[in-house]
Amino acid sequence: MQRKYLFWTRVLSSLLVGLTITSFLIPAADREEDWIPLLSGFFDMSVISGNLWVSGILGALFNILIVVSLTVINAKSVNNVFNPYLTTSFFLLLILLDPQSVWFCCLHPAVLLFVWGQFCFVTNRKFTSMFLLSCAALFYAPLVWVLPLVWVISLMGAADALRVALKSLGGIILPPLYLLCFRFMMFGDAGVFVEEYMNRAMEFSSPVGSVEVTSLFLTICITVIALHSISRIASTIYSNSIITGHILKMELMCVVLGAALFILFSGNGSLPVNMIVALPLALIFSYHFTGNINAASARIELILLCCAALLQRLSYFV
Repeated sequence: MQRKYLFWTRVLSSLLVGLTITSFLIPAADREEDWIPLLSGFFDMSVISGNLWVSGILGALFNILIVVSLTVINAKSVNNVFNPYLTTSFFLLLILLDPQSVWFCCLHPAVLLFVWGQFCFVTNRKFTSMFLLSCAALFYAPLVWVLPLVWVISLMGAADALRVALKSLGGIILPPLYLLCFRFMMFGDAGVFVEEYMNRAMEFSSPVGSVEVTSLFLTICITVIALHSISRIASTIYSNSIITGHILKMELMCVVLGAALFILFSGNGSLPVNMIVALPLALIFSYHFTGNINAASARIELILLCCAALLQRLSYFV
């Protein structure tokens, strides 16, 4: 590891250890009403939510799988543009800001599929990408709103737009089509399932009206760093390789979509919806700080982010 990253890696690692330990000290939210479309009728989620050991182990397992996937994709996709230590540290920091992220929920498999769906998208495997994203929406219903937007974006700049459109559309349709056919043959409740799915997908719950001071300060810090990172991306995006440019454009799009989902669906507090926006923000932050970590502005931003995260966690115990 390069020396210029060593200090901040130690700082972030210490903070992550503290956030992880304290997350297990905060009671898990009641998730008996947690509904996973793909497993509906096959598995009772109360078996997991009612057992903290099982929920904690599964949550840790999926978080590790997501981080490993992120590391593998980072190694395959880019060279020295995204520092792997910073990417991993920022991702874990952003998901651990919500202590509920250590307990298993429907978002863990959805985010894992979302990670690989993004990778397939930027490597021009549109069918596989849309297939994985569609499967992710079968674990967390509100992700269905992302699919048509990603489908439209996949057509931009395509040499053979019709072929790409049909392939991408096929990837979107196949998972729910198979599931509906199966439910129709096994349970005869395909119509009821679609109705419940759409109700869950439109179950909006915004956190805007119940934001605490520490959470507001943390949100402001993250927003300022994100805007600064985006401005740096805008000024340097065309000086990078084609694959890096595709990744940056994809992450910028996912930040916007993830932020919209967070604002619209994170109000009930039982699900760590921040996990959706954590991945693109982690890559954007990593790109920003990788070549800029010794700058005075970058150090101030990192100090403020760490302090804001610490204060926000202390607010759970005060």
